[in-house]
Amino acid sequence: MAKDDIVPDEVPTDDLAARVREGLRAVDDPDLGTDVLESGLVTDVSAEGGAVRIAADLAGFDEPTAEDVTEAMRRRALSTPGVERATVEGEPTGAADDDIDGAAGVDTVIAVASAKGGVGKTTVSTQLARALAADPDRDVGIFDADLYGPNVPELLDLEGPVSANADGDAEPIEAGDLTAMSVGLIANDEPLAWRGAMAHEAVSELFEDTAWGELDTLVVDLPPGTGDIVLTALQSLPIDGAVLVSTPHPTSVGDTSRSATLFEENGVPLLGTVVNMRGFSCECGREHDLFPEADVEAALDQPVLCDFPFDERVREFDDDVPPEACELAAAVDERLEAVGDLSVPDHALDLRGLPKRIRHEQATEEFRATEPGETFYLINDHDPSPLANELVSAVDREGAPGDAFAEYQVRRQAPDEWVMAVAR
Repeated sequence: MAKDDIVPDEVPTDDLAARVREGLRAVDDPDLGTDVLESGLVTDVSAEGGAVRIAADLAGFDEPTAEDVTEAMRRRALSTPGVERATVEGEPTGAADDDIDGAAGVDTVIAVASAKGGVGKTTVSTQLARALAADPDRDVGIFDADLYGPNVPELLDLEGPVSANADGDAEPIEAGDLTAMSVGLIANDEPLAWRGAMAHEAVSELFEDTAWGELDTLVVDLPPGTGDIVLTALQSLPIDGAVLVSTPHPTSVGDTSRSATLFEENGVPLLGTVVNMRGFSCECGREHDLFPEADVEAALDQPVLCDFPFDERVREFDDDVPPEACELAAAVDERLEAVGDLSVPDHALDLRGLPKRIRHEQATEEFRATEPGETFYLINDHDPSPLANELVSAVDREGAPGDAFAEYQVRRQAPDEWVMAVAR
């Protein structure tokens, strides 16, 4: 059977993404004249089954130009054998004004995530929020962003429907020392069938239209996986740090590494990992492992913040917060201080709002003017990582930015503020 005759669900995902990426070389960047891969306009291509997602950097284009190049990329992807559906994700100039600002009164946002379902992510999220809220001087909320399995209301014994305030914003429900919001408080246990843009809008609107008030910390329980809802949350919510959850099983750890990669690619600092269901103690007092052990810290290249045992204490949500959750809360606070915002000097090159071609020209010109050993700072309204590859070439270096430069950091400080620090 010829390669082009392979049915979509039999096409290896990696092979399909690679063939779509190769096909996109036939699409030109309207600004630079080179193909959309060489110019850095396409930042990622991924495939799941017959569905392909193309991540594109469309900032700097006006709406008509963005629509034209988006349609050209989508058509090229759909012409690839094995592709059933193709989406292009990216924002043209001005789209940053649509970033979520509903948590203006929230000081710190912590996401809890895992690429694998069934690892106890919601239990960890909720216990972390409860442990943080145990501090009487700290106002804490939890946002259940898992549209397909909103379990926070069940764990905290909450019932909807929620009410609206005078401004039309949803009032979160009090849960002891916590305030909570979940689609489960709106849907009243009815079946949920969110799709595509509907799911994106649901996450965005529920977050933005909730009257969170003045909170010190908001814990966001993300859905499992690395799909569109998680990506929307990472790109739109002002997340200060993320906690990964995994069992010690090698398969779970391997899947969780995909979450780590996704967060890193979107400039969200990783705080570390919670290893859940590490083992249990039987009545005889002996310790038993539930899963084969993996070296979690080495596999994810992140510190293990806490081990949660397979124990009823962790699954109970009474007045007593389990000590493991308190240990996790302290570790999260410590890591948040360690991965704080990147300090940016006043002379940093601010490219926000400039056309794409001007951004590239100014970045390379000013970087060439820096002295060896000097740190070059750049501020952008979206991920500037593609620009880093151009800086490598600008000074006749080879390899990835992390290998070619003495220092290379990219940090997302706010939904529309990214900082890149590069030292020659």
